[in-house]
Amino acid sequence: MNTPSTSLWRHRAFQQLFWAHALSLVGSGLSSLALGLLAHQLVGASASSVLGITLAIRIIVIVFCSPWAGKLADHFGARRLMVASDLMRTAVVIGFFFADAVWQIYALAVLLNLGSAIFTPIYRAVIPGVVSEEQYPRALAIGSIAYDTANILGPSLAALVIAVAGFRGNFILDAITFLGSAALLFGLPRLAIETASDEKKAPTSVRHGLTAMFQRKPLRESLFLAFQTSIGGAFVIVATVDFVKNDLNLSDSAYAWVMASFGVGSVVAALLYSKLSTPGRDASVTACAPVMLAALVAVALLPQYAVLFIAWWLIGMSYSILGIRGSELLAANSDGAERSHIYAAHFALSHAGWGLTYPLAGFTTTTLGFGITAWIFAALIALVSMPMWLSSARPSDS
Repeated sequence: MNTPSTSLWRHRAFQQLFWAHALSLVGSGLSSLALGLLAHQLVGASASSVLGITLAIRIIVIVFCSPWAGKLADHFGARRLMVASDLMRTAVVIGFFFADAVWQIYALAVLLNLGSAIFTPIYRAVIPGVVSEEQYPRALAIGSIAYDTANILGPSLAALVIAVAGFRGNFILDAITFLGSAALLFGLPRLAIETASDEKKAPTSVRHGLTAMFQRKPLRESLFLAFQTSIGGAFVIVATVDFVKNDLNLSDSAYAWVMASFGVGSVVAALLYSKLSTPGRDASVTACAPVMLAALVAVALLPQYAVLFIAWWLIGMSYSILGIRGSELLAANSDGAERSHIYAAHFALSHAGWGLTYPLAGFTTTTLGFGITAWIFAALIALVSMPMWLSSARPSDS
């Protein structure tokens, strides 16, 4: 059934999907930096509170809206829905260009994240149907590299656009990236990502994906992995800037370099993971939680820039590996008919974890300090990892 012609168009379909997603990721990096400058222009020193509310809006929209992505894909088709999401986000970022009030930022943020809540889980759900089982780990690694590279290159490209066209110019360039993504998706062969009516009818209940996430052991494991990444990732993203700028009194470039260390560690891990054997991948996943825990303890005991640089590299590597393994578990434990529901449910529940760890990292770092917060997050890593450690230590019944 897997003829050379079929393999060829599947390869082309994956390339188009990859570049469509990469374009939207670069665009997101452009608009996120411009959004901070827009908030500062509108409210001055209160910009951080505006960004905090905007981030909260993102989490709320994703948690409550992304479970519906699977049902929408059943009705309208994955390709058509992703194209519509790109076109909607194009209009939204153009709206940011004209925004001149804080309430407009909040309203546009709802629509922008609604587009992401629909696009991202469907994109992740169609990849397993496009590539073969053997190619899937490499496809995940490529996707992870694209995400991290966009996070590293996005701010640099944004700075260049700001120098030439001002920060609002980033919103226009972001709109162009979404249009490019929509064009690539529109050119996809329909059969590349649409599941024909199989012998098994796609479930129509929105609850299906949420129920499956808790009923199936491998899917529960994917959630535990996602919560681990949200703990390590939230601490790095939220706590680093105050520690580098205030505690260490270092420059903006020092902050940029240490955050780049986190991103580069993630890219390196994705490359290495895709080349490992199955036992090697299993061992690397098992090592991630202890590595993140050790990294957090290290920065708590030795709050120095060099230690932070190495620790963030290690957390970035663990972050990437856990994310790839979680996607592998989702693909292996869902079929074509239900896959969009499973991915949508996972997307919502994993973001619920970020919805807890983001504010916790901000509040504890502000009130208790960087060191104590590092200890708290190390304890959380241990707590969330405990069920998996106990499960792996328990003798098999087979």
